[in-house]
Amino acid sequence: MSDDFGFSGRKKLADKIAQIPGDAATDDVADKHGFVSREPMRPFRRPPVEPVVTLHTRAPLRVATPFQQFCAENRYSYWEGIEELMRRAGVV
Repeated sequence: MSDDFGFSGRKKLADKIAQIPGDAATDDVADKHGFVSREPMRPFRRPPVEPVVTLHTRAPLRVATPFQQFCAENRYSYWEGIEELMRRAGVV
């Protein structure tokens, strides 16, 4: 008795997925018929151009909340917010 349980003649899922066309013509047809991509829009992120280090810190709410608001209002990542505050303080 075989271990394939009678499914040996069927294509594997990966093979089926590989046959799906993913070209601009398909996207154009989908756009014309009102289909919208369900893929998440990725925010623009600059790749690091220099070595990085991970920092972990615990901060009281009275410090963390205004810092997070500062970063959100200015559209800074946390490291960009730290850099900006250091620039303003004359450290960098």
